[in-house]
Amino acid sequence: MRMHAIMLTVLGGLLMLNSYASGRNAGEPDKLYKSAEAKAIAFESYDKSMELWTCSYEEEWVDTEYGRTHTIISGTEDAQPVFLFPGLFADATMWYANACALAENYRVIALDQIVYGGKSEPSEKPVNDITDYKAWFTAIMDHFGYERTAVAGLSYGSWLALAMAREIPESIAVVIMLDPSQTFSKMRASMVWKGFRYFMFFPNRNKYRKFFDWIGGGYTDPDQEIWFEHMLDVIEYGSVGMRDVPQHRIYTAEELTMMTMPLLVLAGGKPIIYKDPKELAAAAAQAVPHAEIEIVPDTGHSLNMEKADAINERMMRFLAEHYR
Repeated sequence: MRMHAIMLTVLGGLLMLNSYASGRNAGEPDKLYKSAEAKAIAFESYDKSMELWTCSYEEEWVDTEYGRTHTIISGTEDAQPVFLFPGLFADATMWYANACALAENYRVIALDQIVYGGKSEPSEKPVNDITDYKAWFTAIMDHFGYERTAVAGLSYGSWLALAMAREIPESIAVVIMLDPSQTFSKMRASMVWKGFRYFMFFPNRNKYRKFFDWIGGGYTDPDQEIWFEHMLDVIEYGSVGMRDVPQHRIYTAEELTMMTMPLLVLAGGKPIIYKDPKELAAAAAQAVPHAEIEIVPDTGHSLNMEKADAINERMMRFLAEHYR
């Protein structure tokens, strides 16, 4: 499951684990790729990954003060919206195993982040912290004309989904979090060491591969391989580093008192980013007592791909029960 490494999230949480100042430094480039040629390579593998999307979709760019955000949209236009946040250094393509199932009943809008990877086009205004994320996402909701929505994310994207619900609770109807990194409890210390080992000391594509194999718990399949090559392109050819991405952090129960909307947390059962997933579940229950929290057995960090049928069924059931 090099998967997703899903999301480098891991790495994100990883290297970011102890922290760097968030945001780009003055004078850094605002483009997401190292060159036009690098961008072309990443876009080619992006489009190849979209061949895994089994239902019809459309692409739309949304103008915000932070730049043009690229979105992938499936489902009927009059259906209730569900926004999908990708993991760190992933993009909308990571939802190939889930979006079409959700689109049977909902208007699914999968986002490319404005700060890394994908096809979004950042402006000179950086996303430095959660207030910028809030302004960015609010602009996207306004563009589509939504006052309330469901949000879901994986890894770093899970944290962002929760953070948006915390910042604009009146606009978020339900939240779904897949194997969140940080957010409720610290990731295991070995994540930091492995992150530095593979990403800081003479990094190369083969090392990235090894790291994500570990994160994914060894799972892979032909479709995931196609997607994984795209994520490796984003990492290898992208211009964004860990210091450029707003840091996620752990929230206390006192900081989440406004989280009264339904919340579903699904965690991978393999002891990978957390030494014991049960500790994550306990921390999440303490932070948000009404949350529905489940550990998915024998699953790594890319549970949305590894256990797609089970994850899709659980998300759909949760939405049907709570999203009115």
